Amino acid sequence: MENTDCYRLIKNFISKEESIQILDWVYSLDHKGNDSNYHLSELSKDLKGKSCIFDISDTPLTNYITKFQSISGVSKDPLPDFIHEIIERISNKFGFSKDNIFLQAVDMNKGGKINPHYDASVDGYVNYKCNISVLSEDYELFIDGNPIEIEQTDLYGFEASLYKHWTNEFNSRRVFLSFGFILPYCELNRLENDPRVRLSKRIEKYFQSKN
Repeated sequence: MENTDCYRLIKNFISKEESIQILDWVYSLDHKGNDSNYHLSELSKDLKGKSCIFDISDTPLTNYITKFQSISGVSKDPLPDFIHEIIERISNKFGFSKDNIFLQAVDMNKGGKINPHYDASVDGYVNYKCNISVLSEDYELFIDGNPIEIEQTDLYGFEASLYKHWTNEFNSRRVFLSFGFILPYCELNRLENDPRVRLSKRIEKYFQSKN
């Protein structure tokens, strides 16, 4: 596992068989596209695909975050067993608690990209994203301006509410799973007076108060 101050990267986290299983499931998902949040409208403008969000834990924290981050409505439907198995593996690998988890399944067409943004947060917590590249060309994810080389089947995790992140435009279709772990500051050795935490609070107040 590659581990730096701003991200963790695990190569070949899922198998070829798991990739096929995930793709079949993502392709079957319905996306209604009711995007009424201006902040999300701006982020999703260049997605060129669909994004489906699932509130797995169904707690006040995940209710709040998923409602804010949803582009097409939030689902609380049961998920396939293999999704829960993946969550268990991520939790064990990173040592994360599983109290507040949600999932965003994204299917982007050729020409799509992720615009620069911070993810939504809640005071006292970090929105930590664990993303799995299921189908894509090799690409660079930029975290705080630093490029990370991502290949198909890789898992990469980072504090998405504390670091601005984005991608360039993709030359082919891209499918990825984005697991959100809402973690208390102490679990990530963050303090209330941490500069990034203070910035996250300012962003939260500005954007989320408008929703």
